[in-house]
Amino acid sequence: MPKFLNYLPFFVAVLLIANLSANQSMAAIQVSVVNQKVVTGTVARIRPGAIKIKQADGDVGVYKIQDKDERAISIGGTPVRLAAQIAVTGELPVKLAERGMLVQFTGRTSVYGKSEGELSSIEVLSGEGKPELKVEFLERPEGRDAGKVEVVGRVVSISGNRLQLQVPKSKWAKKERISFTVSDDCVLKIADDHLNRVQPNDIVVQANILEFSNGESAVNRIDIQMVPEREQITTSNHERLEQEFSLYSDEPGEPREMRSKHFVLYTDVSDRSANILLSKLETMYALVSGYFSARPNSVIECYVVSDLGKWPSGQLDPRGVAKIAEPAGVTLSTSGPGGVKAVVYSCDKHSVVQHEAIHAFCSLTFGKTGPVWYSEGMAEMGQYWIPGKTAVNIDPVVIDYLVNSPQKSLASIVAAGQITGDSWQAYAWRWALCYMLASNPNYDRRFKKLGMNLMSGGNDSFESAFGKVKDQISFEYDFFVKHLGNGYRSDLCAWDWNVKCSNLSSSGRISHKTKALRGWQATKLLVRPDVSYDYVAQGKWRVDVGDEVTADGRPNGMGRLMGMVFSKDYREGQPFELGERGQFMGQVEGQLYVRCRDDWKELSDNDGELTLHIRRTPKTK
Repeated sequence: MPKFLNYLPFFVAVLLIANLSANQSMAAIQVSVVNQKVVTGTVARIRPGAIKIKQADGDVGVYKIQDKDERAISIGGTPVRLAAQIAVTGELPVKLAERGMLVQFTGRTSVYGKSEGELSSIEVLSGEGKPELKVEFLERPEGRDAGKVEVVGRVVSISGNRLQLQVPKSKWAKKERISFTVSDDCVLKIADDHLNRVQPNDIVVQANILEFSNGESAVNRIDIQMVPEREQITTSNHERLEQEFSLYSDEPGEPREMRSKHFVLYTDVSDRSANILLSKLETMYALVSGYFSARPNSVIECYVVSDLGKWPSGQLDPRGVAKIAEPAGVTLSTSGPGGVKAVVYSCDKHSVVQHEAIHAFCSLTFGKTGPVWYSEGMAEMGQYWIPGKTAVNIDPVVIDYLVNSPQKSLASIVAAGQITGDSWQAYAWRWALCYMLASNPNYDRRFKKLGMNLMSGGNDSFESAFGKVKDQISFEYDFFVKHLGNGYRSDLCAWDWNVKCSNLSSSGRISHKTKALRGWQATKLLVRPDVSYDYVAQGKWRVDVGDEVTADGRPNGMGRLMGMVFSKDYREGQPFELGERGQFMGQVEGQLYVRCRDDWKELSDNDGELTLHIRRTPKTK
């Protein structure tokens, strides 16, 4: 073991202490590194704060990882800054070049911009440090002959074997464009230090894993090789927008008006930032209007301010100025003869603008935004919505707070008399409730109807909407918070409340199709105390990208068929292992639930189903 590892427990303890907030106690940091191991294999899945790695022997591990743009990970219930050293490399087909991508290469061109020869390799730059675009001659060409040049440019397009780039205006690029021919086997060389380009099946050359005394593991360093077989290079939505609008100026501007189909910005941010923001807002608008099947009759006005000093006195509402200075945001709504008017005032942080834009959307569409718990919970959802994504995908620090803090009751979250802007912690609890209700098929339709009624001034309330199922909602809400994490899907973990169960006669049989993709699934069996049951599970299913397994699962237990007896008083029993065949004895009375054993945040990449057959154990003569 390397000598430096002897100091790791002390190092991590110091790191934890350094990251404690003022109200956290020393008791929260009794965690140390007890081991380091090296893992190789392939990326099975990646989500904010975690990476799943399939090893050569088929074993799959999930490890916490802090990317360079993330604030922290949670170790022992404490947010810890443990940014991993990340190296991502690859040589990919040039056809994958994306608009706005910053590239560098050496080629040949004349002083009139006519290129010669073919490019065989192109280096993709990260864009950090703002490298200057250039076409610099390394040798002096004569007449119309081509000379060797070094090029740093942004991809405008790639069509066939012709690559067009944006470069500074010059004699050889009068329209700020220059093009080169690429060879059929030309490659894009990638060397990055974050995970935005990593996709499943990429090769984990080596990952150094720190194992903590509480059983958690985190990546300290990882080297990943990108495989050429992929549909795109950039996976992050924000990163793709950064590239798409990279041809626009990045210099802050003077206060001006910029428009899209449904928004008008009054802003001093750069053209690039403004266009990225408008794109995010339009995407969010489409998702929200699709959810409510309604939309405003007017555009949404937003004042997005980077430097208050640039704005003439009196141009901004003083209430908006106060919020921008925090920095934060506010939506000011007024009602008059012409209807409702709602205007957003925000600092230049995109997530804040998106949050406030949800308030404006709701005000303009329905007349109000509803009670605070609903208004702020839905606005928090709005800033996290991503097209085609149903899984939780939020700041890991927010998740850490929700999972490790004393849980707020439903009654306290929806209580009257709350005020906006109280604390980010209060907003987190409101988000949790709204997300669970909006994404859980047991409640989503009624929740949508409730929200539209509340915003339209109706007399509906949380109690009247969900009073009949309050026990079910309370249980599912507690379950959601208990297992919360990025990747968790409420739709896959929803409980089967409508499946009726009954006692099994001595000659009776029941069969149940159990899906690997879902959480606990209700069977029709009413388990009785001191009654023995025989079972057999037929078929195979798959957990993540691994091979198919029977109900016995893998040697480490993943993929094994599990059982649990759920009592009528909404008590979740202790899970027990079933496997492919065997017997179990009823301990308490309740309905039998079954599932494929897997991390609650990793269900979405499972596949297949088993058929479970159950009978009462025959009495021996």
